[in-house]
Amino acid sequence: MTKKTMNRKQIESGMAHSIGKVRRYNEDAIYLFESEVMRMNQESMLGLYVIADGMGGHANGDKASAWAVTAFVRDFFANIYPSLLDFETTPTDIVERMVVAVQAANHAILDAYPGSGTTFTCALIFEGKLYHAHVGDSRLLLINKKRTVQRLTHDHSLVQMMIDLGEISEAEALTHPRRSVLLRSLGFDKNVEADCGECDFDPDDTLLLCCDGLWSVVDEAEILKILKENQELKPAAEALTAAADDAGGPDNISCILIRRNG
Repeated sequence: MTKKTMNRKQIESGMAHSIGKVRRYNEDAIYLFESEVMRMNQESMLGLYVIADGMGGHANGDKASAWAVTAFVRDFFANIYPSLLDFETTPTDIVERMVVAVQAANHAILDAYPGSGTTFTCALIFEGKLYHAHVGDSRLLLINKKRTVQRLTHDHSLVQMMIDLGEISEAEALTHPRRSVLLRSLGFDKNVEADCGECDFDPDDTLLLCCDGLWSVVDEAEILKILKENQELKPAAEALTAAADDAGGPDNISCILIRRNG
């Protein structure tokens, strides 16, 4: 009998961040966790990815983002991860459990750092599926092998509401004087509502998590160009961050790239 050798990882990822060229502090927090298991003659991989963008202009924005990640991850490993390791059954309420973990993070901020706030966007990749939960204006972009970009999140911001109402265009929103005003974030409302969803994560799909310090100055065409020029994800993430810095770096910049191999 020959042993089955492990092929290249089912999921690859890369992350990068920068303080930017204007902010004095980096108030972003990033988390990346991947685990691979071989059992029952099958290989499977799980990936958990989080970006939290602490709100500038509020007290302890850096602590809010850091504490949100800590509280969410604690809840995930206590209440979600063990059930995903069960080889006999997979829970059908993964998204709902992720939302509960986001709410736990919200309550943790309210208790520890009242008056502070942060965006929070997380993605879980498991068994060919992508599960996500989101509050604020960081973004999840899904890029398929045909280089089509699908935005999976909807900004909880004043300018996005104005776009939805037809009052301004997306281009106008990028320079609007109130573009930084959020209508929903962690740390302000004990009953905060998180958007959530799930979809297939197919071979050769790429996922980008990024804060507004990146997407507000690097458009989707430039993102696709950088991904085409950088096949490895770590250099691609660094190139995206550098592009945001080169565009003025008006805010902290953070991103995570994840690809499912075919």
